Order: sequence, then C-alpha cells, then structure tokens
Amino acid sequence: MHSNFIQQENQSLFADSRYEDDHKQNDLDHGSDSEYDIAFWNDDCTDFNEEAEQEETQRRFAREQIFIDSLEADAKERPIDTDEEEEPERRQLKRDLQKQALKRIEDAARTQRDFENVIAWWDRLDANRQRKERYHEICRSGDDIPLDYRALEDALYFPDTLNNALQHKERKGDFTDSIFYCPLDIHQLVTEEYLSKILRELPEEHKFLLSFWALRQLSSTQIATIRGQSDRNIRKVRRSMLKKIRKKLLSVLTEKAHHQSLTLTEKRFLSENGGVVYENVI
Repeated sequence: MHSNFIQQENQSLFADSRYEDDHKQNDLDHGSDSEYDIAFWNDDCTDFNEEAEQEETQRRFAREQIFIDSLEADAKERPIDTDEEEEPERRQLKRDLQKQALKRIEDAARTQRDFENVIAWWDRLDANRQRKERYHEICRSGDDIPLDYRALEDALYFPDTLNNALQHKERKGDFTDSIFYCPLDIHQLVTEEYLSKILRELPEEHKFLLSFWALRQLSSTQIATIRGQSDRNIRKVRRSMLKKIRKKLLSVLTEKAHHQSLTLTEKRFLSENGGVVYENVI
C-alpha cells in the first residue's frame, strides 16, 4: 500500500511537471512567474538563483546594519537621562575630556596624516553641532528646508539677498552709501578730497563704467550687454579711464608726499607707479 502511495505521488509530480512545461512559455509571455519559480522547474537556473538570492540577502543585511549603526549613533548622541543630578556633570566631564584630547592631538600633529585626523575630528564636531541646530529649525511642510533658506552659514542677517554691504549699513543707520549709490554721484563715496575731485571730473560714460565695474562687480561681458557694446570696447575704455585716473593720482600724491605723510595704500601706489616716496617729512 505504501509503494502504491509513493507511485501515485510520483505520477502526480510528473503530471505537474508536464503541465508546467506546457504552460511555461505562456506564463513567461505574461510575466506571471518569477525567476525563482522558473528555476524550480529548471535545474540549470538553480545555481544562478541561489547566487541572486544570496546577493539579495547580503544587501538586506547591509541595509539592516546601516540602520542599526544609525540607531546606535543616534543613541550615543542623545543618551537617555537615567539620573537628573549626575547626568549633566558626567556630560560636562566628557566634554572636558574630549577638549583635552583634541588639544593634545593638535599639539602632537606633525605629519599630513596627523593633520587630516585633526580636520576629521573638527568636521565631526561641526556635523554634530549642525545636526543639533537643525532640531530647533522650523521647516516648511515637514521638509528639510529651513525658513532661513539661502542664509549664509556665518552671516549676521538672512536671507542671502539681505547680506550685502548696503543692507548692513542701512540696518546700522548709515544711509550715506545708499543715498549716493548712483553712477553720477560716485565721487561722494570716497573720503579723500583729491580723489573725490578726480572722480567728479570724469565724463559720464566713465562714471557709469567705473560704477558698474568697481561697485556692482559686473564683468566686461555684462557691462557690454547693458551698454549695447562689445566687451572688447568696454575693456579698452576701462584701460584708458584707469590710465587717466592713475596719472592724476600720481601727480597729486607726489605733491602730497613733500608736505605730509602718506598712508600705506598711497605709498604702495607710488612705489608701483614709479613715484618717489619720502619716508621722513618735516
């Protein structure tokens, strides 16, 4: 009886195998069977599927390990307070020990590898500080985009569009530069009388060019687009303008050097442009 049962089971298996062979192509065309199901009926694909399954298992283990490491790191950064009285003291002691250890590492650094270790230490401290600061930022719709988007990392004001020199001065109550922030009033932005006179005597075209180039920090291509000229022409006019300004400055500073002392910038200008610098003036 037992042998008859085994024979019936074998016949059923063979029947299932024939059934699968008849419908294998149809199933593949419809994409209903997975690679693992096909490999069950094909001995040639067994090794391939075992390797694929092993790789998938390794990837799962790797993802789990990364998740576990992140949880452990987060637990180290935010330990559970077990004792309200001792925990702050222990934390402060740990910080002091870390500061002393970092100081010893900095003092003992001699090779490139040592300095790379110091930089990595500081990078880790900065990353921890920034992560703690992000916990207190109010974000939009739960996204990791703070409200002070485009703010400079070490800036006094935000956003980035409010961090230029004029905005800083306006918030301090100094509106002089904002009032005279005009190409025709460029001579009002300097403190030296002789330099203001030289700039005031410039033609309007040169005033516009100097304002765009020196104040607004525009390139020759950008200025050429605004003026409707070629960048080559802009560079030529700029060289001619600077040559005239330097010539007048050289004459004024040479005369000034005979009567009073010069600043370091004025002395550097005279030395670079062939003027005579008088060290001792009575």
